[in-house]
Amino acid sequence: MGRDSAKFFDEWSIYEQVLDCDYMYHAAIYRGVAGLLQEHFGTRPFSVLDLGCGSARHISRALAGRAIAGYKGYDLSEAPLQDARRNLASLGSPIDLRRGDLLEALREESAVFDLVFCGFSLHHLTSEDKAAFFRLAHRRINAGGLLLIVDPAREENEARPAYLDHYCGWIRSEWKNMSPAAIDAICEHIRGNDHPETARDLRAIAAGAGFDRARELERFGWHHTWAFEKVFSPGVRIREARQEDAAAIASIHVESWRTTYAGIIPENVIAKFTPEERERGWRRILGDGARRDFVGIAEDEGVAVGFVSGGPTRDRAAEFRGELYAIYLLAPFQRRGIGRRLTGALARRLLGAGCDSMVVWVLAENPARMFYAALGGAPAGEKPADIAGLTEVAYGWKDIRALLG
Repeated sequence: MGRDSAKFFDEWSIYEQVLDCDYMYHAAIYRGVAGLLQEHFGTRPFSVLDLGCGSARHISRALAGRAIAGYKGYDLSEAPLQDARRNLASLGSPIDLRRGDLLEALREESAVFDLVFCGFSLHHLTSEDKAAFFRLAHRRINAGGLLLIVDPAREENEARPAYLDHYCGWIRSEWKNMSPAAIDAICEHIRGNDHPETARDLRAIAAGAGFDRARELERFGWHHTWAFEKVFSPGVRIREARQEDAAAIASIHVESWRTTYAGIIPENVIAKFTPEERERGWRRILGDGARRDFVGIAEDEGVAVGFVSGGPTRDRAAEFRGELYAIYLLAPFQRRGIGRRLTGALARRLLGAGCDSMVVWVLAENPARMFYAALGGAPAGEKPADIAGLTEVAYGWKDIRALLG
């Protein structure tokens, strides 16, 4: 972002008025950001690098209630940084605010962070500088961390001049509470400084920089929210399970089941779920030469850390041909991309068996169910669970090829 952009934002009252009127959908966007942070980090502490933090008015609200290990923010202008100090004070974590450019900050930083965030700033960079931004950001993110981007994007067939006309036309038509002089200043700034990519091009830039997963979370008009993940364990091996894996799978199943369902399922039911009982069950399943299901196991340096099982749907009347029966990971290996890889391995096996769709049933009370929504599963029904008083909900994929990426 250049100094001309900084000059515009030194007129901070203009942008504050845009925020007050919520013309750019900040309120809805940052509600979505808060939900993603809950889904990805849960209760574990994480550190934040915020590039182009401005006043941090909205990101401070999205971070509220999370375990923030530390927050460092950069912005070109001093006025919003003064507001940011006040807005971030309630987080109860170390706050470090500095004046600086996006790329300069990334080049000079030596620390690594769990979350790198950039809200409504990336589009000020050229395509070449965006590529440098993603490469540098990848180096500054811990394994298992996120690069979270909120930014405008052009439509796939929308050239920059057409985008500028459309966007400024929308501003002039809809931003009714802004003075004509403020509107003129905003549009002049946009035409001189905005270089948005298409969503497809931005994903390609991120992939080229080494990011393993790309998700578009939401969009409001031209305004998009993307999450780019840096996978924790690229060396984790996934293979088909054998009968001699029964004990390892049973151990993972019981430990994960107990941690997942503590406080959800009655303790007397959980107590009956033992490693010995589960090992007998898994040994029987894995030793059945006529079975049609698939069991995959994830190993980290030869040690089993997770598994997935699935096969033909158990409800013949269902619209989905395949079913994910179970997937569990040991707690230290959750939220690190391994669950996605296990799900992809199952999807690949189902496709090979002629099943192009899949469903999974999960307890509605299980917070991990958002994992399936994050993978693109759509709500597909609900039913009473076998355990009295609980409900199961379904997530379905009508085309599981989307899970192979």
